[in-house]
Amino acid sequence: MRLDKYKTALKLVSTELSKRDIEHVLVGSAVLPLAYGVEYDPRDVDLFILNKSTVLDNELFEEIARENDWDLGTSDHGTIYYELIVGGESVKVDLLENILDIYIPPEFFSETRKVAVNGVEVASIGLEELLVLKAKIATKEAEEFINEVARIVLDKGIGLNYQRIRALAELFPEDAEGILKRLRRNGIYVE
Repeated sequence: MRLDKYKTALKLVSTELSKRDIEHVLVGSAVLPLAYGVEYDPRDVDLFILNKSTVLDNELFEEIARENDWDLGTSDHGTIYYELIVGGESVKVDLLENILDIYIPPEFFSETRKVAVNGVEVASIGLEELLVLKAKIATKEAEEFINEVARIVLDKGIGLNYQRIRALAELFPEDAEGILKRLRRNGIYVE
């Protein structure tokens, strides 16, 4: 599997964001291969922006794209993404933030880990946060992902903090039980 293109894209974007003091955290399925070393093709890279807004500070993000010759697009959620050509292949890097139907409570970023990616340290959420976010999405694709992660956790002996998973789910009071139910249904047995 070619993870190199994702690592290179993450390094390039993270370096440019850091140069401008834009705090960001790796979220999404790329956490599996990049933070846990699990063989998995994430199909894109998702970064959550903590201290800027891709909407309110749009010119800043456009300038980064222009300076680096990256394509810039807008997602259905109203956030932007960069499209980079790495080794002849296109890699999409989504820049997410709390906007419209995207909401990640700040507590999700209280226990980030540092991940070394091609010589650059990038903050990343853990599996507990990733699983809760996927369960919150409540799509068939998200549930398949949770099921796959449950198998990987067993196969690789990766420990999960089930109390943290419950606490994170409870940050969405209107959907906490639904999140926990989807996790249990797909092999993550939270008490």
